[in-house]
Amino acid sequence: MKFLDNISGDLRDCDFSNEIIEGIELEGLSLCFSTFTCSSFKNVTFKNVDFSECFVPESHFIHCNFFNCKFEMINLQRTVFEKCKIENCKFYKAFMGLTKFLNSDIINCDMSYVHMPDGAFFESSLTNIDFSNAILKGVSFQNSILENINFIQTDLRQSSFKNSKLKDIKDINSKFYGKKPWGGVSSNDHPLDEYSSEGID
Repeated sequence: MKFLDNISGDLRDCDFSNEIIEGIELEGLSLCFSTFTCSSFKNVTFKNVDFSECFVPESHFIHCNFFNCKFEMINLQRTVFEKCKIENCKFYKAFMGLTKFLNSDIINCDMSYVHMPDGAFFESSLTNIDFSNAILKGVSFQNSILENINFIQTDLRQSSFKNSKLKDIKDINSKFYGKKPWGGVSSNDHPLDEYSSEGID
């Protein structure tokens, strides 16, 4: 099924794998339960689009904008967001193993309870983000700017904040082994083999 041929129809629970979608604006669509395996999106603007429980592994979004979109319980494994703007979006309980955000701006987003092992935010700006109760083990925030971030009860073991700028970080009951670069204290009762989080000297 071709995505662009079915924009006006019911797009829930459809398979749009390997699609190439460029230069359009999509608004108010429900794409719940649909599949976009290995799809490519370039210069696409999404407004009020619902991706809840979609399967979007190994896809690539470049120069895309997302406003007021839902990614709740989505699977974004190995997907790349490059030079994107993501604002007022919900990623609640999303699975984002090895997902990468490169040179992107992420603003006012709910990423609580996400599972993002070994993912990355590289050279990105994150502002007003709720990562509470998330599993961010092994995530790299290298060369990024983080401001007003909620890491309450977040698993940050083996994560890296190398060359990042941090301001207004909330970290009650977070797990982080080593010296927290925002001035917090190390987690208690940690095994020595997980003493590898990278902070800022």
